[in-house]
Amino acid sequence: MNVWLKRVLFSLVVALLLAVVGLAIFLLTFNPNAYKSRLESFVFERTARTLTIGGDIGLSLFPRIGLSVSDVSLSERDAPDTFVSVDSARFAVAIWPLLSNRLVVDHVAVTGLKAYVVRDAQGRFNFSDLLDARTASAAASMPAPMAAAAAVSGAGSDFNIDIAGLELKSGRVQYVDQRDGLSTVFDQIEANTGRVTYDQPFDVSLKAAITGNDPVQNAQLQAQALLRLNPAVRGYSAQKINVQLSGRLGNLDQSQATLRGNLAYDGEARHFSADNLELALNGNIVGAHPIQGLKASLTAAQLRLDQRNTALKIDKLALRAVGQDRKRALDLALDAPALAISPDSAQADPVTGTLKWTGDDTLAVSLGLEGLSGNANEWQFRAASLDGALTQGERLLHLKLTSPLAWNMSLRKGALNAIKGDMGVRDRALPSGSYEFPMIGSVHLDLVQDLLSADLSAVIDGGQAVFKSQTTGLTAPQPQTRFTLNTEKLDLNRWLPVPPSAGAAAKPAGGGKEAPKDKAADKAPEQAAAAPPPAPAPTPVDLSFLRGLDIEGDVKIGDLRVRNVQLTGVGLQARVQKGALAVSRLAAGLYEGTLTGQFNAAADQTFGLKLNLDKIAVAPLIQAAAGMSLLSGRGAAQIDLRAQGATVDELQRSLAGRAALQVRDGAVQGVDAARTLAEVAAALGNVLKGRLDAVASPFDSRRSTAFSSLDARLDLKDGQGTLSKLSLVSDLVKLSEGKPARIDVPGRTLDLVLQAQVAARLPKGLDAALTPLLGSTIPIRIRGAWDRPEYDVDWSNIRNPSIQRALKSGLMDLLQGRDLIDQALPAPEPEAAGAAPRNSAAPAAGADPVERIGKALKGLLGQ
Repeated sequence: MNVWLKRVLFSLVVALLLAVVGLAIFLLTFNPNAYKSRLESFVFERTARTLTIGGDIGLSLFPRIGLSVSDVSLSERDAPDTFVSVDSARFAVAIWPLLSNRLVVDHVAVTGLKAYVVRDAQGRFNFSDLLDARTASAAASMPAPMAAAAAVSGAGSDFNIDIAGLELKSGRVQYVDQRDGLSTVFDQIEANTGRVTYDQPFDVSLKAAITGNDPVQNAQLQAQALLRLNPAVRGYSAQKINVQLSGRLGNLDQSQATLRGNLAYDGEARHFSADNLELALNGNIVGAHPIQGLKASLTAAQLRLDQRNTALKIDKLALRAVGQDRKRALDLALDAPALAISPDSAQADPVTGTLKWTGDDTLAVSLGLEGLSGNANEWQFRAASLDGALTQGERLLHLKLTSPLAWNMSLRKGALNAIKGDMGVRDRALPSGSYEFPMIGSVHLDLVQDLLSADLSAVIDGGQAVFKSQTTGLTAPQPQTRFTLNTEKLDLNRWLPVPPSAGAAAKPAGGGKEAPKDKAADKAPEQAAAAPPPAPAPTPVDLSFLRGLDIEGDVKIGDLRVRNVQLTGVGLQARVQKGALAVSRLAAGLYEGTLTGQFNAAADQTFGLKLNLDKIAVAPLIQAAAGMSLLSGRGAAQIDLRAQGATVDELQRSLAGRAALQVRDGAVQGVDAARTLAEVAAALGNVLKGRLDAVASPFDSRRSTAFSSLDARLDLKDGQGTLSKLSLVSDLVKLSEGKPARIDVPGRTLDLVLQAQVAARLPKGLDAALTPLLGSTIPIRIRGAWDRPEYDVDWSNIRNPSIQRALKSGLMDLLQGRDLIDQALPAPEPEAAGAAPRNSAAPAAGADPVERIGKALKGLLGQ
């Protein structure tokens, strides 16, 4: 026995020595870099991606399995572009814990991680193929023992990971979202963790710089939290969250954002919770709708969402926001003190919200929900209310609506099924001081059919009005809305702001009282003139809201009134699509005639208008639009205009197109050409005879001059108009355009020369008196501001023997000076009680017959 025992022990010692020697030889001769190509081929066969290991692989087997690599990269699928790369990484795994199904890793250090993440237009990420691999397909390529082990592990394994700590330096992740058009770079990433173990909390800290150009991004991120991960049950939580973000992110500039609180998610139970949540944001919003000094906060003591049991609980939720929108102050508040919904019951304290914009115009809106009942599947609020008011000067527009609100979770549909309310306006300028109309209707939402519909009815101006709409594709990037609006009567004067009158505009400050004189101002008039009032800010025009809209509708109005203009049988078709509004068909009856046209506007601030007026009764149209009687007859007009600009001034400066007018068998009101010409001829004859007779004023509202035709055309380019055609033909006079013929739209000035000529054939009774003016062309120049132009008669260019003799006789000196021309105009109203007339130094009536000739000739235009 002793011999055999010695032999066995000897054999064991020899075997052990051989194993030690063999292990030593293996460690001394094993080169892991020899397996690079095999590893790269294995990765390519499984993923269709190219793995490249540029540096050496360092490996140690005892007492820990240690691995270090450098210059490693993995390509995109079926493409040479790099998906992820690492400058260097090292870690070590303890051998003995592996025998107890535990992976214990020493501190992991990764340097220079770079990743390029892309989401395509269909929403798939460029790493989705790595996550789509299934255990079954992977096991199919394994040997039977490994497949069995994978099946056991997949069925339920208690394999645990224990990492002493993770350190990441110089990381960079570039993210490109092709569907939403976003490009962001997370650069200079530094991350550190404590000991990472399943279902045990560990500290995490993260720093990164966020940059990008689409949209503009330049921000710093710092985050700390206490994380707990349990992938076995899909449980994740973050406690003691402290996230700070500063800089610019898109339209949010000079921002400071913080997030604090506790979050948790249980994937198996489908339960989400948040406690002591605090989100604060300070900064400025730039872009089309800027807000300065934005301060917003969202707080919640408790949030619970249990998707499996269909339960929701909210405790002390509050949203606050203040800021400055151009010249308006913004104030937003929302409060939900308590809300609890479960499969058995639903109850809540009243939910309230307010929105207020204060400035030149003030908008105030309040929302309310109260009387919650039902259960998680089918709940309803007894009353959902909206109360809004818009104040514009002395005008107040208000809207008040209320309705029960119901929702069915299983059917995924809900409704405001009994809307009642009133809409109205209050203004002392209205005849009764106020106006309002009632409305009823309903709004339905169906998420299964992806449909939102509305049906509203009202009584407006004594006529029935019905609005219906349907919106489909609610979850699509561009929902589609189709609507119809039919109303018997609509008076927009009740809703449009009252335009300021000329008298009000001219009234001095202080209710018309004369301000006390400032002696210092009298002594230093130059200083007062050197400080003109600041120019008003340009009126903005912003159509960016048209982007992303798809709306189409028909509008029919039996009787429409805009200011004092009345249109009947109004019908139009409108569509908003691809950032543009197009009114493809506009038709209406207008003062015994018709109006047709088209209109378009786009988000790039371009506008276009085409109108055709036919067989219009001109007199009532001008009376309604301008409040005066200037012209009569049956007329037509063609208008084709285009403009582009972000302000009203830019639109006026870019105005281009044309406008043409034709009037037949009409009359110019205020002047009788026959009577005036007879007085002019008589005065001219008396001047040459040495007798000074006065010419009566040609302006008289009871007079009129009939004409057979009036044709005019105005061509516009870059806001400058040219009167390219003017032809007025009557029995006594013909009127045509001359040069210059300029109209400045943005400057609101004009400079025109009109050529007036006495007809070749004079009616009986006037032939003898007007013979001296036959063949004469009288140029009349009109220039200056639109609201107060100046008039001149170019006497020296009138080819008439009688007038030329009068000029040669020395009367030219009497025709100089603005006082003579001003006398030809109607006398202005005194500017103030007791004020002296404007032309106190002008000659008395009848002092100069030649002057009266000028007055009479200008009267041919009805000025």
